[in-house]
Amino acid sequence: MGHLRTRSNRPRRLLRRPDCALRQLRGAPRAARLNRPHSLTVPLCNLQIDLEAIRRNAARLAALVAPASLAAVVKANAYGHGLVPVAQALAGGVARFCVYELGEALALRDAGLTDPILVLGPVRREDLDAAHAANIAVTVWNLDFARRAAATLRRRRTPLAVHAKVDTGAARLGFRPEEARASIAALRETPELTLEGCYTHLASSEDLDEGFTSLQHRRFSEAIDGVLPPETIRHMAASAAAMMWPETRLDMVRVGIALYGVWPSRESRLFLQSRAIRGLHDGDPTAGLLEPAITWTAPIVALREIGHGEPVGYGCTWRAAHPSRIATLPLGYAEGLDRGLSNRGSVLVGGRRCPIVGRICMDMCMADVTEVLDAHVGQQATLLGRDGAEEITADDLAAWSGTIAYEVLARLPLHLPRNYT
Repeated sequence: MGHLRTRSNRPRRLLRRPDCALRQLRGAPRAARLNRPHSLTVPLCNLQIDLEAIRRNAARLAALVAPASLAAVVKANAYGHGLVPVAQALAGGVARFCVYELGEALALRDAGLTDPILVLGPVRREDLDAAHAANIAVTVWNLDFARRAAATLRRRRTPLAVHAKVDTGAARLGFRPEEARASIAALRETPELTLEGCYTHLASSEDLDEGFTSLQHRRFSEAIDGVLPPETIRHMAASAAAMMWPETRLDMVRVGIALYGVWPSRESRLFLQSRAIRGLHDGDPTAGLLEPAITWTAPIVALREIGHGEPVGYGCTWRAAHPSRIATLPLGYAEGLDRGLSNRGSVLVGGRRCPIVGRICMDMCMADVTEVLDAHVGQQATLLGRDGAEEITADDLAAWSGTIAYEVLARLPLHLPRNYT
């Protein structure tokens, strides 16, 4: 059938915005549409999102960083928790939302949110009109883009809000410190743009590299000293720095991973445990500060009794050391379960840890439930979250698969059912 085409005969590109992609798909020829049932009695796996926990995390973090304001980072589908529902839960309670791409910001506007929004990533020149029309601030890190933006927006009656980014050591995006003063001055003289904010990104704060964090702080301060209007929002701290390094909070902090109840790193939690945070807790200052907001479950769909020496899964990488009972769960790496968890990770069944055995498949995985005497088909297994006294955290999944909790959450696919409380 070839490409789906518009009336202008140009290929239609499915955007990363889920709502746009669905709209475009609905306009496709009948044969190209998804043939899905109207309802599923029991989802094959489920993500339970506790919006109240996210609200409580935001409130505690806001109290911690005050008088700096708190911006909620909801990029990557709100770290897998659901972009629009999370933003709706926090609307009016945070200083602004931060996203990576313009499509995410427009999805929030389409959902009726009116809070300030900042796009942290690149925005194409041809999309600047959409950003302006939706009152969305964009990031600027080179003057060529600023000149092209000004030319595009010249016919507009009001300027586009921008945040200038200074690269103080992450070597990603931003004006170099030595060129920042002149560049910021040029932005201020561009009538089509209004300099709403100026920021940088810390490279090593969560790894307790105080020396490099201090160096970045000094570079940023020197780069902007005397060149910013007093109303310009200065920001540099994300979750780790916001909690650990008060001097980096400036006017606003950008909180992402901590908003969802996950510590930026083991080191950051240990660091805070060694310091008293007055007015928040007695004893351990980290106790109760962050609440995980996500639980990931899937039902057992099959049980198999296998004998000593029998293999499980592709490649026969696991063999039973004794007669065993193996549960099959209906999710695999296509549902976001890292293949690196094969023969390393665990799930919770009936409040007990059960090892994942054999290789994780595209849409299935297996667990040894021999020790769970009442395990049965239809019983829920917990891949992330608490079951009784046991808990599997995003950090556990990350450690077993050799990555970080950020990735575990961010790669949870859009198609997984999410229920909100």
